[in-house]
Amino acid sequence: MRANIGKSVAFVVPIAGLAFLMAVGEPDENERCPGNLAFEKSRQLVEQRPDIVDVAWGNFRWVADCRFSMGGYADINTDKGLDRRDFELVIAFDPQLRRWQQVSFSISQ
Repeated sequence: MRANIGKSVAFVVPIAGLAFLMAVGEPDENERCPGNLAFEKSRQLVEQRPDIVDVAWGNFRWVADCRFSMGGYADINTDKGLDRRDFELVIAFDPQLRRWQQVSFSISQ
């Protein structure tokens, strides 16, 4: 019986150690600024603009060094009604503040 317990412990301890190292080990380069969080933050920033009624998401791409760009079409509420325009949003992760920040937002005229 003790031999079986010893074998089980000898098997489980290295796997638990490996799982622990994977969880708290050195972060991967891509984990510093994951694209899925950048995508969600981009959507949030565009949807917070009061003049934008609807958005058709388009091109989402990694630019460089935790910078992401998102483009598409936006229906904008104007004095003459709705107007569909192209937009591009660039966001970046600020490691000192540990948050996403809007770098630029442009809408075609």
